[in-house]
Amino acid sequence: MRAVVLVLLAALAGLAGGEVENRDLIVRRDRGPTSCWIVSETRDEVRWRLTPDQGAENRTPRREIQRIEYAFQRQPGAWQQGMNARARGRYAESAELFEQLAQGQREAERVVGAFEAGVSWELEGKHELAAQSFDKVVKGAPNHPLALDARYRRGIALALMKNAEAEQIAQALEQDSRGVLGQQAQVRAAAVRAVIALQRNDQSELRRQLGRAAFNAELERAAWLHFNQLIADALRRAEQAKEAAALYERMLPQLADDPASEARVRLGLGLCRAADDRQGAILVLLPLDALPAGSPEQKCEARYHIGRLLWEEHQALSRDSANDERRSALAASALATARLLLQAAADAPVSIAAKTQAADLLKKLPAEPAAASPAGGGK
Repeated sequence: MRAVVLVLLAALAGLAGGEVENRDLIVRRDRGPTSCWIVSETRDEVRWRLTPDQGAENRTPRREIQRIEYAFQRQPGAWQQGMNARARGRYAESAELFEQLAQGQREAERVVGAFEAGVSWELEGKHELAAQSFDKVVKGAPNHPLALDARYRRGIALALMKNAEAEQIAQALEQDSRGVLGQQAQVRAAAVRAVIALQRNDQSELRRQLGRAAFNAELERAAWLHFNQLIADALRRAEQAKEAAALYERMLPQLADDPASEARVRLGLGLCRAADDRQGAILVLLPLDALPAGSPEQKCEARYHIGRLLWEEHQALSRDSANDERRSALAASALATARLLLQAAADAPVSIAAKTQAADLLKKLPAEPAAASPAGGGK
């Protein structure tokens, strides 16, 4: 009988655990966590119930909430798969998974799914699809906490497409800055206009708007990172390596929990350093080769540049190393590693310039030394 009771208790515990897993989690500053079903959210409050479909509805002011964890974020499914795909640089796959999440019945699934789909489409370079995804948040849940950033991200996507509607979004954000949205709307209006100026190559207006787009790095971390990544990449492409590197260096320590952004920032910083700090560039880029994060294109480009820099290192070490065994050994090691990385870049399943450049550089390397014969070998 005792065994039967224990089995029953274990089964009930399993059911209870599953029920909690299906609930959202609200962590309040003064009361700790509450397992519940979130009904809806605004910038000012969160409405929730202790039962899924009926029962008393509670309202908690947003200022009292430390964080929210949705049930779908803790369960295997589209959210976790989408995040994993994004971390591996499979942005289109990630966006499609988040679009699946956005088909859910709950507000949180629709809003968060559409927003994250927009983020992934932007990383893929599909700005029109990104704008469409962010627009679903703006129109479907205009008072949701993510709605302001959805408006800003939609404006950025349209600006990158050189779509005139981007200025309309900036004007609307500027208008809203006179109300409760205040400075948060003002800096986002400036950020959108900065990208408009960037696309027009209007350097004077770009500098003016960059001065106004002063995101709070602590309170607006996601928007701060997004905008600074975009501007740093643009500065690097404009061969303003020093200015771009300063932005990348400021962002990198903040990205331990964001592998997709870390890969992008590492690649940018490594390319900025490559011109005058060969070893520093190699150290920054190496994790892109070793870690699972990063797209195939990012990995290919990183491997090509590490290989190229190691080849240059080999050449520098080889000079005056005739009577220095240590330098000779380091030079040989640098060449062997360069060859491996260049081969990996040349074999990458991508179609970018770094792949061709790696293949061309491989042809210029000295022939590999013949393998030594085993002791006592021969006929």
